[in-house]
Amino acid sequence: MEIGLDEKVDWFRLIVELCNAHGYTHSTIAAAVGSPKSTVQGWKQGSTPKFEEGERLIALWCQVTRKGRETVHRVRRNSYRA
Repeated sequence: MEIGLDEKVDWFRLIVELCNAHGYTHSTIAAAVGSPKSTVQGWKQGSTPKFEEGERLIALWCQVTRKGRETVHRVRRNSYRA
């Protein structure tokens, strides 16, 4: 997956899509990627996962959505949600 220097993965949207469109919960995501539920909640609130955890979350999202890594949700760096 190639992400531009001015882009980053939108972890919030990945998690929301898994939950809303595919029936996952924070607990099931946590179990699938091997992290605590509170960590997944932190990612949804804006924390950035460690590299390995992020890779596992992206792999889960790709598997569940049947989309390629190149379609992972992205957001411009320094952007924010109001």
